Amino acid sequence: MKIQTAIASLCLALAGCQSSDSETELAGTGLDPRKAPLSGEACPDVGDKAFFFWMETRSAEPGEKISLTPYWTDMPGGYNHLPPACLDDLGVTPEGAATFERLEDGRAVATISPEISPGTMVLLEGSYREHRLIGRVDVFSADANPLVGTWRQREEDCPNGSPIRELVFAGGGEFSVTWTPFEVYKDYWGVYEYDAASNAFRFAVEGGNQIPDDIHEQGSVVIEDGELDFGGVVFGTPEGADAPCTANFVN
Repeated sequence: MKIQTAIASLCLALAGCQSSDSETELAGTGLDPRKAPLSGEACPDVGDKAFFFWMETRSAEPGEKISLTPYWTDMPGGYNHLPPACLDDLGVTPEGAATFERLEDGRAVATISPEISPGTMVLLEGSYREHRLIGRVDVFSADANPLVGTWRQREEDCPNGSPIRELVFAGGGEFSVTWTPFEVYKDYWGVYEYDAASNAFRFAVEGGNQIPDDIHEQGSVVIEDGELDFGGVVFGTPEGADAPCTANFVN
């Protein structure tokens, strides 16, 4: 239940999660897109588990559409699907930060408001039976921060055992480094700063399972031909490798 508790605390920190009343009913159907088209036996009761849309914070640009799929888990890294058409009572904080629609199969889709400012944290909400789900979205601008996403180094460009297979930058300023991805495992994580005008880049490690001693946390990054070229930045040498990989990152 740690997932539910952490998300609930985040919700309370934002002065409560309130549903928006700004969405209109589905044209010509009389159906409210925030209400589930399925209920009862069509929505199985899986007990008192942890319910969620996604484990980690999502990043999205203004106007982006996000499909809301409910999951439950009772173990780290476990994703168990629930019928999307059972997702009920959709809402958003802050109010008006997203609108909702239902697809023909009953799936719910949230559209982040095109007018919302980058840097805003949005909470998308819903319920499955009596269980509340909340998913955090950090709104960003790709023009201001094109680093956002998941990057990797090519194995052939690196010393043996040293390529980073997941370098993840989130729109809210968080990052993580993983050499050997497995479920939700990460080697280390923290926060980063990037200046698109000067290409200056720096990061700070806040925790991890494997934190190398030879990290160099600041330098520059240039994006060219869809690759990240870091100058002066070193993410470190993983266990079992002879040297860090300083090759470019690709999507």
